[in-house]
Amino acid sequence: MKNILITRIILALAVILIASIYLPEIFWKITKEEGKSVSIYYSVVKDEFAFIKSDIRGAKYTDQKGNDLTREEFEEIVPLSNYRQLLASGKMPDSIKGKAIIPKEVKLNNFSLRIRPEIINYNLIQLFPLMESQSGRISLELPPDLFRITDRMEFITSLTNQIDEKKSRAFTDALLKEEFQFPAKRIYGNPSTMKPFDEGYFVIDSSNKIYHIKMIQGKPFCVKTSIPQNIQVAYILVSENELREFYSLLITKTSEVYFISYNNYQLIKLPVQDYNYQTDFLMIRGDLFNRQITYYNDNEKVKSLVTDRDYNIVDRYEENLKGNEVSYASLLAPYLFPFELSVDKNTTPMINFYFSFYDLHYLIFSVVLTIVTIIYFRKKHIDISHAVIYYAMVFITGLYGFIAIMCIRDFNNDSNI
Repeated sequence: MKNILITRIILALAVILIASIYLPEIFWKITKEEGKSVSIYYSVVKDEFAFIKSDIRGAKYTDQKGNDLTREEFEEIVPLSNYRQLLASGKMPDSIKGKAIIPKEVKLNNFSLRIRPEIINYNLIQLFPLMESQSGRISLELPPDLFRITDRMEFITSLTNQIDEKKSRAFTDALLKEEFQFPAKRIYGNPSTMKPFDEGYFVIDSSNKIYHIKMIQGKPFCVKTSIPQNIQVAYILVSENELREFYSLLITKTSEVYFISYNNYQLIKLPVQDYNYQTDFLMIRGDLFNRQITYYNDNEKVKSLVTDRDYNIVDRYEENLKGNEVSYASLLAPYLFPFELSVDKNTTPMINFYFSFYDLHYLIFSVVLTIVTIIYFRKKHIDISHAVIYYAMVFITGLYGFIAIMCIRDFNNDSNI
């Protein structure tokens, strides 16, 4: 009979586990509010922010004073982001703030970087293509091999799965000459041919030194950068653009944000405040005049700051996307659910068990459900010594435990245990 009790407890725990995954998910889907988003731009014409606010009804264009704009009016006050359309319609200004506007310069200085938490938390297979940086060809081409950095740098030919010993030795020797300590902790690059040129990879060795590795005319280019070893890197986003102002964006584990500059790999710190790389979507835009840094916290709050080309702040903006109202769902959830268990998370593409605790408000509902459970067991004439474990289960896990009890239902044999 003890086996029956153990079986029922295991069954109840299984139901609690499943309920904690699917009940909150169903609840939030049913109570999901109308989605809305905002894209924030900075107008160099008006020296203020401008917005594209979108919901299920479509897009709405406004300036910072709240005035509605047509799409064409919006494009005219944000000319550098829309220069192609304005050139086509003949509305591109000849100069802005006394600076002559040359389309080629506008294109060169425009850039956009985007980074989401799930990219940072993604675990790549540690095999990477190293492209030829100076092939003499118009476009980049993927190589016939992939490299990895374990106890040495190895190149594996894709078709034959054979190690290219000559190439492996050449790159390993070049790294050893720069005092690289194997194995590599992390390898960051942009393994795409859809870019103007290739800058290879930034690699962190086992002693936290950061190296720049690429291939030039078949030969290794390996440099130990001047980036301090005490920088705790969370992610490096390599982004090649013709401006050649920076190699990449570096984010630390304390959520500081830097550009790795072309000036001897010196770090340019961006004046970001209250950014959290684990939860926030970060976007950086650049143009002839400014740098705009915008980050969204789970689509609930957005912050944007604008700097000059020397990264001095010239303006900032903050908005609560959900407004000041609190949804009934967010008020009710802490009373219904003691915790939530999910197998996926919007900040990572990896499948796992992710636990999140609401708060102790659930105990109010748990007490009610425990009383109902006690009444239910008394009606079934179950001895309290056998029922107390179920009472505790309902009290601790609330609605999940109560559902588990209702699923088992037949406790008549417990009195004989």
